Amino acid sequence: MLKTPYWLPLPLLLVAPQALALVPPEYKEPEDRLDAEVELGLQFTSGNSESSNFNGRGKLVYDADAAKHETVLKAYFASDNQSTTAEQYTLEYQLDYKLGGSNYIYGRSELLWDKFGSFTRQQIYSAGYGSTLVDRRHTKLSLEVGGGYRYNEPNLTDADQGGRRSTDEGIARFSGKFSQRLHEYTTFNTEGAVETGNRNTVATLKMSIRNQLWADLALKIGTDLKFTDRVPENSERTDIISTVNLLYTF
Repeated sequence: MLKTPYWLPLPLLLVAPQALALVPPEYKEPEDRLDAEVELGLQFTSGNSESSNFNGRGKLVYDADAAKHETVLKAYFASDNQSTTAEQYTLEYQLDYKLGGSNYIYGRSELLWDKFGSFTRQQIYSAGYGSTLVDRRHTKLSLEVGGGYRYNEPNLTDADQGGRRSTDEGIARFSGKFSQRLHEYTTFNTEGAVETGNRNTVATLKMSIRNQLWADLALKIGTDLKFTDRVPENSERTDIISTVNLLYTF
């Protein structure tokens, strides 16, 4: 029967303290401050009628000690067998500078291109004060108030309104965000805002239910509503986009 040499454990005893020194007991993995998600939805029909639509959304959040950066990019496209019926792109960016506790100062910009909307191009810039009123494990609520500037380019021909193509104005902005976990794998989110000026008032409401399928993949059902008080002639005051998407977080 072979016996282990008495000197074999000695190298292990010499190496072990050095290995423990490389990974101290209080070591923690570095906190991941960057969150990203991508969602996509596609639909095609053929036969008596042919149509297709696509919507996509990307979100990137970097939450640092002093400030939080959030960027959102959205695209929506639809067509039938004759022509394109919808084409819309949105870029949003918001910076929240933390004041301590649940309060912050924000700066926000939103750029919208909508080929078939009541306004083909909008630029909105605002800044103000925000507060997270509820921040629990399953419930979150935050409110914001501020002011800014809005530029509108209506969907008109050159002959409409004497050829006047665009307007700009100062605005007051009020908004809120609410999130509630309904189940271990299901979350309800809603976000609303009212931006009002001396020329126009725009109200938006975004609602979604997100159900985690497995790992980082989820099913998201959402509805975006936009109401514009004053629109060009022959334009609708209310726009509604409903989506069913797969969402991946990483």
